[in-house]
Amino acid sequence: MLGVERDKISLSPHDSSWAQQFAATKEELLSIHSDNASAVYHVGSTAVKGIAAKPILDVALVVRDIQALNIAGMERAGYEFCGERGVPGRFLFVKRRDGHISTHHIHCYTKDHEDLRAVLLFCQYLNDHPAYAKQYNDLKTELAAMYPDDRLAYTDGKTAFISMIAALSAAQTRP
Repeated sequence: MLGVERDKISLSPHDSSWAQQFAATKEELLSIHSDNASAVYHVGSTAVKGIAAKPILDVALVVRDIQALNIAGMERAGYEFCGERGVPGRFLFVKRRDGHISTHHIHCYTKDHEDLRAVLLFCQYLNDHPAYAKQYNDLKTELAAMYPDDRLAYTDGKTAFISMIAALSAAQTRP
């Protein structure tokens, strides 16, 4: 089941149902954003085969016009609009259960946003390189045990690894 209490860290073993939940979310988002949506991607740790993850479905919604997001439609579907949240040009929506259990993070981008490229390459690299996925799993497990109530410290602890994968991925994609 999807969901983590706000600001808490709780990892679950990889769950094959996350792919089906993504497929349902993708259809919902395409319906809400109709002509403005150009792509929907499953991102984040729930999109990486075989690793533990916070059971929150991370989804990248690519839109043609970020200013034309259907905020009202998202809110009707139960998503809270959170603005840019520190990433200029990217808008975040969060779906919660019982008011405080986060289940979905929808990251909205235009196709040329640098952060979009980074999240897509990160997931792809880990899926293509199981040894690095295992290292990431082990790091996340260690950080979750150290910081079960501190999402910022948990996230900060992953920064160096994420930067390393970004560099490896960029080197791999150069012509």
